[in-house]
Amino acid sequence: MNAPRPARATHRVPAPDVARGLMLWVIAVANITVWIWAPGPTDGLRERTLGAGAGTAGWTADDLVNMAMSMLVDGRGFPLFSFLVGYGVGQIAARESARGTPLPLAQQLLLRRYGWLLLLGALHACLLFPGDIITAYAFGGLFLALLITASTRTLAVLVGLGTVLMVLFGAAGWAARSPGTVRYPSLVAESPQEWLALGLAEGTAVVILAPIQLLGLLPMMLLGLALSRYRLLEAPGPRRTRLLGTAVICIVPGLATGTGTGLLTTDMLEPSAAAGAALAGADAVTGAAQGIGYAIVVALVCARVQGRGGDAAAPLRAREHPALWSLQALGRRSMSGYLAQSLLFTVLLPPFALGLGRSLTPTAALLLGTAVWVLTLLGAALLERRTLPGPAEAVHRRLYLGTARGGAGPRPPV
Repeated sequence: MNAPRPARATHRVPAPDVARGLMLWVIAVANITVWIWAPGPTDGLRERTLGAGAGTAGWTADDLVNMAMSMLVDGRGFPLFSFLVGYGVGQIAARESARGTPLPLAQQLLLRRYGWLLLLGALHACLLFPGDIITAYAFGGLFLALLITASTRTLAVLVGLGTVLMVLFGAAGWAARSPGTVRYPSLVAESPQEWLALGLAEGTAVVILAPIQLLGLLPMMLLGLALSRYRLLEAPGPRRTRLLGTAVICIVPGLATGTGTGLLTTDMLEPSAAAGAALAGADAVTGAAQGIGYAIVVALVCARVQGRGGDAAAPLRAREHPALWSLQALGRRSMSGYLAQSLLFTVLLPPFALGLGRSLTPTAALLLGTAVWVLTLLGAALLERRTLPGPAEAVHRRLYLGTARGGAGPRPPV
């Protein structure tokens, strides 16, 4: 049986966008490690580059950074974005239902939206960054478009089955790791021609394999679709105490397993193959739950600083809440922010460009990734002040809505 669907706000709800804007920082500091091409040791569940003090008795700044990244960042951002994709599908479906749009037309809208997103993701994977995640999200959106009428119980069963897959994917990732190898050769290419040729091949492979990658993200998308029916992020205030407890339950286990993976990256834990696989599988689930905890905390903060009667749907104002307002601006333009990160990293890191990837330590990578994210945050804030959409969002909207509705008119509350 489906949950009740209360009336929705007529404007765009801040909390999901604030969460997207914040998670773009998580993605920036996680993705930059993929671009680091300095010769040297890598280890751990995600081949994070080790600092100069790896294997020594003392802790270095790089060790502390690796621990913090494992506990707070790795495997947390992409599941949260997956959750927000599913939540957004639910919001669109509810909005179209409130407008009286027939179900087939609502599904067609979603299929067009995520079909064109798949094309944009494929271009990103082939031309900028083969570690693209947009294509997997697009496939997920296409799948969810067919499930918008599914009962909440059905979605819950699918989430449970998908969680088993998440554990298996995490364990398989540990078993298949190859420390010291370059994940994407195009990112260490010596010339633009080599970079483009390798990138096209790698990007094509990423698009082909995206449905498989989706299996590890789909449970969070399904959970987002289910919880959108309860307006978890729009109106958390009446359930503040319960949701705060839920956030703690989500975040604490992730911190625990993240501590274990962090010890791996600092070379202070050498588990057996079975123990390593078990830790990786557990971290895949607890890390995803930690991302959901982040979203709940964001929704509670938005409700506290801006909502009336615990309603987090009231618009944020730049003067009163500049930090949240800026994060919301970036979240509204999350695809543009994500693509801008790839563009800036392409200029800064590869050998054929500025070549900063040759010498980045984990600490330096964290600082540079943060600086790139701040640039996208400032750019989004400038566009918000001028009431302009992100360039990628404008193109995407025109593609899936057509010229009649694809202009820079009012943004739908999704």
